[in-house]
Amino acid sequence: MTTPAAEPAIALDSLLLVLRERPGADKADDAPVRVEPFAVPMPGGASATMAPAWFDLVGDLQLRLVRSTPDYVLTLHASELDALKLGVEDALAVALANLHRLHGAPVARPWHDLRRVGGHDEDADSAYFMDRAFWRARLAEHPEGLVAAVPRTDLLLFAPLADTGAVNSMRHGVPGLHAGGGDYRLSSALFLFEDDRWRVFQPAVAAAA
Repeated sequence: MTTPAAEPAIALDSLLLVLRERPGADKADDAPVRVEPFAVPMPGGASATMAPAWFDLVGDLQLRLVRSTPDYVLTLHASELDALKLGVEDALAVALANLHRLHGAPVARPWHDLRRVGGHDEDADSAYFMDRAFWRARLAEHPEGLVAAVPRTDLLLFAPLADTGAVNSMRHGVPGLHAGGGDYRLSSALFLFEDDRWRVFQPAVAAAA
C-alpha cells in the first residue's frame, strides 16, 4: 500500500513580494502587521475564509508575499509561510534576494527633478520600496531624510528632503500620477525615510472611484 505524496514545500527561490493599496488605511509606523483572516463570498451565497500572508505596512501600503510559478504569481497563504518557519522579516529578506536575482539591484536615475528607482522590469519597481539597504545608502548621502512616493506599482520616486522644489513637485504631482494609474494604482501618499524607518510624510488623498 502506497502512502499519498505530501504536498510539495514552497520553494524558497519562488518567494517574492508585491505592494498593494489598502484604501482608507493610514498606518503610522512601518512595522508589518499581519492581516487577520477574512471571509470572501463564494457562488451560491456561501463564503470561505481567506488567510493570506498579507501585512499592513505604512500609510495605505500593504505588503503581500507571493510565490512565482512559470505561468502565474500566486498568493502565499499564511499557513504556507508558517510551514516555511519564516517570520516576516526573514521572508522579506528571501523575497528581496529573489527580486535582485530576477530583476537586478535597484538603480536611481534622474526623472524630471526627481529620482526614479528601478531594476530590469518596471512592473516590479515598487517592490524596491522594501529594500532597506538601498535606502540606507541613499540616506547616508542625504542624512536629512528622503521623501519617496509609489503612486503606481511601476513607479517609485524619491527626492532628498532638503530639495524643497522637488518635494513640492511630489506633493502636487503624485496624487495625479496615482489617480491616473488605473490597474497599476498604488498610493497617493508621500513617505519619509529617516532613522532607518518609514513614516507618512503626506497622507494619501482619497481617489475618485
